[in-house]
Amino acid sequence: MTRLLTAKKPRWQVAAATDVGMRRALNEDSYAVLNTTQLRAVYDFALIVADGMGGRNAGEVASRTAVEAASQAILNNLRHVDASALLRFAVEAAHISILQRAEGNPEYEGMGTTLLIALVKENRLWVASVGDSRAYILRGERLIPLTADHTFVAEQLRAGGITSEQARHSRFRHMLTRAVGTNVDYTPDIASAETRSGDVLMLCTDGLTSMVWEEEIVRLLRKYRYDPERACRNLIEAANEQGGQDNITVLLAVDMRNGVAQYDGENEELQTVSELPTARDPLYRIVRAAQQLSLRRRVLSAVVLVAIIIVAGVLWRISSAKQPRPMPQLPSPPPVVDLSSVRYTEPQVLLNKPLRGAPLIVSPDGNLYAMSEQGRVLRISPEGKILTVSDAPFEAAANPEVKPDMVYFATDAQGNLYVCDRSARRILKYRPEGTLIGNIGEGRLKRPAALAVGSDGSVYVIDAGRLTVFRALSEIAKDGTQPHR
Repeated sequence: MTRLLTAKKPRWQVAAATDVGMRRALNEDSYAVLNTTQLRAVYDFALIVADGMGGRNAGEVASRTAVEAASQAILNNLRHVDASALLRFAVEAAHISILQRAEGNPEYEGMGTTLLIALVKENRLWVASVGDSRAYILRGERLIPLTADHTFVAEQLRAGGITSEQARHSRFRHMLTRAVGTNVDYTPDIASAETRSGDVLMLCTDGLTSMVWEEEIVRLLRKYRYDPERACRNLIEAANEQGGQDNITVLLAVDMRNGVAQYDGENEELQTVSELPTARDPLYRIVRAAQQLSLRRRVLSAVVLVAIIIVAGVLWRISSAKQPRPMPQLPSPPPVVDLSSVRYTEPQVLLNKPLRGAPLIVSPDGNLYAMSEQGRVLRISPEGKILTVSDAPFEAAANPEVKPDMVYFATDAQGNLYVCDRSARRILKYRPEGTLIGNIGEGRLKRPAALAVGSDGSVYVIDAGRLTVFRALSEIAKDGTQPHR
């Protein structure tokens, strides 16, 4: 069982268990627990659970892929965004990762999963949910739901179209309206709540909630409140006793401030039930060492630090007062065109030639860039004349089955064209007349996608393979030329 320590005594105890159930041959549920060491003390812990869509291709692959991608997205970005944005980013990462797995494996086409993530920091809890896996807080004798099911029946019930009894027996009760990795909506619901002393946080798949009444869940949670490992086992046994028609996964986190926990050692090494590696942070060790200093030394250090800051501030004020501040030179404002007052004529045919539905951009000189059905880049004048055609089609766009939104263009202030060459994992730069200048980001990008070019020539690209925005700065060499990378 995992023990998450925030001081010399355990604040939270976490346990998790999963079972294939009585009717299924495979367990399509996956889960992970990230502890405070992995989360670099930014959060106390994170719980993640996913339920692969039953009856679809490779549900167990989808759920495991989602859990791994969401975990890595949290670990890689937890210092850069707030909790709500971090959860949305994790869901997006899971969705893209599943799509990528399915692209190269026809047997995985159509796979999807639910996804449920909980982040806890001190007395605050954040939850993101997609699908019908659920999160609850047991507070006293009340089981408080933190999520709402994304199913056809649940939406009908909320709208008043059916009764609770009809919903319980409907054959559409497991039909998801949101799922990660599929063509349906995967927008997560984000909720936050305060945690209180003695709370029990539970995340579970529908293999539990569809088999066990809430009253029985409350009874078992209250009975084994301070033994979460045993509580997980008993909840799974209760679901199997009622038929165990689906896989069952339960994750519990118990606030131990009102109870007494048995544990060995005051500074026990933290463990995790997930197989993900611990993200070590040298600053975390410094913080732990600082916490072990005596109160007197810490107070003395704080006083010295404040004195240094005050002295530095006084010296800076004196030095800045002696130097006259130059008047800021503001650039002249750009001309503003009020497009709201522009009137348009009737649309007319500019070019009668088969083109792809996307992309289409306009360069600063008024020329259009589009792509033919064969994957060649076309430059079209404002009069509808084709001025240049790329010598060869792009491999990523030559296949008619490739979605149009997988090809991306951008232009700079001089009309130079930038094209994502996804097959070679780079960005190609062309002069307006079609001459290839060079490439950018070769060997650094994984799945270059949307492009933008700044006024200074800097190139920005979303790398969908890493869920990262890259920036390529323009460089001026000693001979005055501008290299490309």
